[in-house]
Amino acid sequence: MDGMGGAAADHAGHNHTAHDHASHNGGMEGMDMSKYMGSVERLPNGGYHYPHGAFLGHVVPGAFFLVWGFWWTVATFATYVQCLAARRGFQTRAWRLLPWGPPRLRSLPLEPVIKILLPACGILGEIWLGHESWRNLYASDGKFYTDNLNDWQHSTMYLSFMASGVVDLLGHYVGAPRGAELAFLALSFMSEGLLLVFHLKGPRVEILVHLILVLQVFSTVVAIFVELGAPSSILAASARPWLTMLQGAWWIQTAYIMYKSAPQWDPDYMGSGMMVPVPFVLWSLGIAFFMFCLLLAFKAVAERRLGRPLSFGSSDGGEDAGLHPHHQLLHGADDDEPGANGFGSNGYAGGGMHGSKHGRADRDVELSGLVLKTYAGSHAA
Repeated sequence: MDGMGGAAADHAGHNHTAHDHASHNGGMEGMDMSKYMGSVERLPNGGYHYPHGAFLGHVVPGAFFLVWGFWWTVATFATYVQCLAARRGFQTRAWRLLPWGPPRLRSLPLEPVIKILLPACGILGEIWLGHESWRNLYASDGKFYTDNLNDWQHSTMYLSFMASGVVDLLGHYVGAPRGAELAFLALSFMSEGLLLVFHLKGPRVEILVHLILVLQVFSTVVAIFVELGAPSSILAASARPWLTMLQGAWWIQTAYIMYKSAPQWDPDYMGSGMMVPVPFVLWSLGIAFFMFCLLLAFKAVAERRLGRPLSFGSSDGGEDAGLHPHHQLLHGADDDEPGANGFGSNGYAGGGMHGSKHGRADRDVELSGLVLKTYAGSHAA
């Protein structure tokens, strides 16, 4: 969406009053429709200019989603490591309390409150600041005020995130069905994605950068429903923060692609369209690797403070339950115990002869796709 989240920035260089007066004279008559058709203006120096949207109108929402995704990452990883240290199961949530700080501040639902206040400011900036006709959706001829269409679209998206924040607050103070908060959060991202679909206009480069954004937002919706289905999985819980930070990075990248008049991103140059996915893939890998390193750092800090190792993936806090299979072999983890970690000697559920510690002479150990035969000392017996 052109200018989503950057209401103040967009409005600073955009005279709504003049357009509103034109709209009073009959819907689309006399209107400059270039910003709705997605055309590109050529500059005297050979550069180009997109008349719709603005640089800050993409950077501001990008910064917002980057901060939001980073907050989710820090809060989720901190909670997960705390669960490992306390030997209790991890459960994902649509929002998080502060993991550190004064007890009184940690008990306040700050994230839902911010989720309500910031979109409310966005709505005020979109349909009130600089408008004479902000209260009127229709022109004198019965048609929509064409200069306000983007503002109403953006405000609808803001409203969906506000609704998610209200549900978070109600769930915190009153109670809500399990998964309701995540479901409303998914609805918010789905609303954003739907509005972005109808912003796919203009030259090939512009369509591609916004198409990537659409796919990304709908992937976030899918990730949230996966999170609903696997509430104890840290991998499922990490997908939403990853995609949210990726969305923020891509909003900012889109601003540099469209509004800096760089020759390599010229909309009439075929190579620009070919290169659009490259920075997206690099951002995807970079953010994922950053999150992985951050999780390792959180774990290392917790281990140093506790003076003992922590195991990834162990819901019961066992020393070896969360170890990688290669490490289990190297550390001599005894997986022949009947029912150890819920599995028998060969990794199959159940016990019986296969789960008995002495009932089998040889066992199969699967290591990196190769089956190695090992023989127990029962031959000597």
